[in-house]
Amino acid sequence: MEKFYVGYNDVCQAVGRATLNLISHGDAPTTEAIISMLESLGDIEQNDFWRQVFKFAAEEVRKG
Repeated sequence: MEKFYVGYNDVCQAVGRATLNLISHGDAPTTEAIISMLESLGDIEQNDFWRQVFKFAAEEVRKG
């Protein structure tokens, strides 16, 4: 099985993208909204690496 390595910058980029998407749609970037957006982005992402980054970032934000 291939190992998955994600860096701090990858997680920050994913959270930033989720936050900007929320703001651009007129929604408040609450923690729950960011988690939901990260999961949604992970569901629609075509690139395997970024799909995993979005899912990982959602879990990390959920942990706090």
